[in-house]
Amino acid sequence: MLNYLFRRLNLLLMTALILSIIAFTISLWSSQDPPVQHINLFMLYLDYMGNILQGQWGVSLINNKSHLLNGLIAFSSTLELCLVALLASVIIGIPLGVLAGIYRNGIIDYAIMSIALIGLALPAFWLAIMLIMLPITVDLGLPIDGNISPIYEIPMVTGFQLIDSLLASDLYNLSAFVDRLTHLILPSVVLSFFLTSEIIRLTRHSITQVMKSNYIKAANAKGLTVIEIIFRHVLQNALPPIIPQLRLQLNTIISLAMTVEIVFAAQGSGVWLLTSIRGGDYLALSAAVIIISGFILLSSIAIDILQMVISPTTRKMLYADK
Repeated sequence: MLNYLFRRLNLLLMTALILSIIAFTISLWSSQDPPVQHINLFMLYLDYMGNILQGQWGVSLINNKSHLLNGLIAFSSTLELCLVALLASVIIGIPLGVLAGIYRNGIIDYAIMSIALIGLALPAFWLAIMLIMLPITVDLGLPIDGNISPIYEIPMVTGFQLIDSLLASDLYNLSAFVDRLTHLILPSVVLSFFLTSEIIRLTRHSITQVMKSNYIKAANAKGLTVIEIIFRHVLQNALPPIIPQLRLQLNTIISLAMTVEIVFAAQGSGVWLLTSIRGGDYLALSAAVIIISGFILLSSIAIDILQMVISPTTRKMLYADK
């Protein structure tokens, strides 16, 4: 296990080095200073990394705040949207994927997979615009822009407005929390439409592979019901392989969330970067590279470790590599 962690740490460090060079190149390109000689680039890179490690990421030209602070606040909003959409997608997508896998090539399978294919094919920004234009959105009174109503002034504690609004219940009871939740409905519906489709596809494939196994045939021969087979044998073997597949979709999910935020004018990473570029504050790009890519790297390592802990197959493969 230590060898595995060491290999993953090496990969993390190499990838982080490449990303830091990309961020440094962006900051050098956006700098107003005159060009420097190539011999000085290495020293400039060391100075740049020293400032990054000390939290000195530069000051925004737009609001005179640190790029680090702006980036963390914006990305926390994006991450909150991703987590809400992921939770909804798991609740909806896994049961539908299980049904599609069990009744493969049946009417239920065709109906579920048709919906999933539509979800994968529709552009997120188009679906967001269509939701805004639907009359039912107006009838329900759902907010179509912003993170929270301006009448609420929520003290920032965690950076996640859903949690911070809940912590501020002594000021606004639960009205601020409910307001933040309603602002998340439309963006999370758009994002979860893609996520649900992907989870359905992955779950169906995994369930199908497990249903072909010999131990499932033996369970059928013993006279176990379909429900017993699913809960005793299928789910515990079919769900763990889905986790690393979702990891590969992590950057896509965050990119879609940033696009959705721009459509709904939600103050997340997408709006932050768009506003910074329009204002000529290009140093925000390098900050975004470090923050977002760093989160994806650390999340990938955490998912790998989680997969190793919960999946016996992964542990066997790990020991086989020694």
